[in-house]
Amino acid sequence: MKTGIKVKFWGVRGSIPTPGVKYIKYGGNTPCVEVQLPNNQLFIFDAGTGIRELGNILCKGEGKSKIHIFLSHFHWDHIQGLPFFMPSYIKENELVILGMDRQEARLDKIIFNQMESIYFPVKLQSLAAHIQFQILTEGENVIEGVKVGTMCLNHPGQAMGYVITFGKTKIGYFTDNELIPAWVTGAFKMEYKSDMRERALQLISGADLLIHDAQYTDEEYKTKVSWGHSSLTEVLCLAKEGGVKRLALFHHDPDHFDEQIDVIAATCKAYLNGSSANLECFAAQEGMELHF
Repeated sequence: MKTGIKVKFWGVRGSIPTPGVKYIKYGGNTPCVEVQLPNNQLFIFDAGTGIRELGNILCKGEGKSKIHIFLSHFHWDHIQGLPFFMPSYIKENELVILGMDRQEARLDKIIFNQMESIYFPVKLQSLAAHIQFQILTEGENVIEGVKVGTMCLNHPGQAMGYVITFGKTKIGYFTDNELIPAWVTGAFKMEYKSDMRERALQLISGADLLIHDAQYTDEEYKTKVSWGHSSLTEVLCLAKEGGVKRLALFHHDPDHFDEQIDVIAATCKAYLNGSSANLECFAAQEGMELHF
């Protein structure tokens, strides 16, 4: 039975935008995912370059909008599209920007700083829309009547993972999260919170969709330990153990061309075909829509 929830990928690339003919199929925009709920509520996860085109489409609609933008963290690839989000230039619109505080700066200060004149010609204070900031901490939240579970992820400077529950539908967004394989040893392994995997499993349990960082192949990860991103096998294992129904491989490496991502997706499907898991796995693709 369809619930009327739509998920659309506007940016799926990690680290830096990747224009060019080698990136046409999966896209070169950095992270942005739209979740449209049946009651016309709009939740946006991250404000990478993909949010620019989403904003242009939204501006073609009629009437004012209230938009919630959930930021996983503040690395450039996740906020660089925010100054180009056209709904923020329209007086009738209301934007709520949600995310964690950092020890060195508050959420609002971080976004204000991004739009200082040394970086961008328009100050945040000059935007016409009504902009609010809402600080989130780990735990259960209710945003406009929607349950939003949050937890801190394993990423340099820390990131936040989100799971929204609307009715019986559960959708998880865990970008920029490094799952640590058992073979990793040393100081970095010691810094990894031992209960993080269990808490993640509890939060994503039975999710209809999990969007998860899967930037590296297993071989690539061997030289990228502590960089804050996951290997394919670890992501597949987490999704299987959590009883996830659909897994979207996300935050594609900027050095992975379309053909390489095709191979990665096929490898994951073959891996799952050899197991008893009832899990659909695919590589997230710019412009892809999922309906629940």
